[in-house]
Amino acid sequence: MELVSTLFTDNLTVDKPGAKKYFQTQGSIFLSSIMTEFKCVVLLRTEIEDEDEDEEVENYEEETTFCYCKVQTISGALISVSKVDICSLTVDAVVNAANEDLKHIGGLALALLNAAGPQLQKESNDYVAKNGRLCPGDAIITNAYNLPCKHVVHAVGPRFSDFDKKTAVSRLKTAVKESLRQAEMANCSSIALPAISSGIFGFPLDLCAETIAQAVREYCDSPQGLRSLTKINLVDNNDKTVRAMATAVNKEFSDLGPTMTIPQHAGSKHTGASG
Repeated sequence: MELVSTLFTDNLTVDKPGAKKYFQTQGSIFLSSIMTEFKCVVLLRTEIEDEDEDEEVENYEEETTFCYCKVQTISGALISVSKVDICSLTVDAVVNAANEDLKHIGGLALALLNAAGPQLQKESNDYVAKNGRLCPGDAIITNAYNLPCKHVVHAVGPRFSDFDKKTAVSRLKTAVKESLRQAEMANCSSIALPAISSGIFGFPLDLCAETIAQAVREYCDSPQGLRSLTKINLVDNNDKTVRAMATAVNKEFSDLGPTMTIPQHAGSKHTGASG
């Protein structure tokens, strides 16, 4: 008891984000040196409140991605529509709504550039310098650099015009199909597609969503069919856009029994498309 009475104890609470995970993985490295240098023993203890906090973080992470609609094709590929930030996805390829000069200066293109780093713009510039400007309906693939995906497919959607609606629809379909083809040429198994041309290129949202859903269906049902792709994700972080795409996929793939799950009170946040 006399020995115990000479000991001094104290509690230190570390409430910084990520502290629990850090001490769990790195704590053993410095505990022994503290004991030797300062002649004290450190016991790491997880508070109940910390466990609750971790659970809240996990729940938040789960909620950042919400699947509104999904359907499995005859070939076994999964088509899904989700509300999520495309810059954070760990798919094999993400599609950028690009302009003809591959200048990533606004909307989704700028968001992807900021996440990927300046090398993405350099590779894009080098491509245009060597091959010339792209045309509506074209798509090319580049490295993803600092993005969590492997590749970025730059698809040039059409600028919408009421005077030539048929051409705009045709070119948007071509851009979607060429994006999928580029991903398959790179042996990608998963791809994320935004609502190409629904931003400053002026494509009406519902028509854009219907056209993209039709293009995906036509590509899946083509004689060549899907080869490497097993997951095609239609994504956006704007609730209205995601709802429109989910409705379009539900209608286009109605014969395959799609599943619809749309929340009643979903929030709205938007990363616009440069096209």
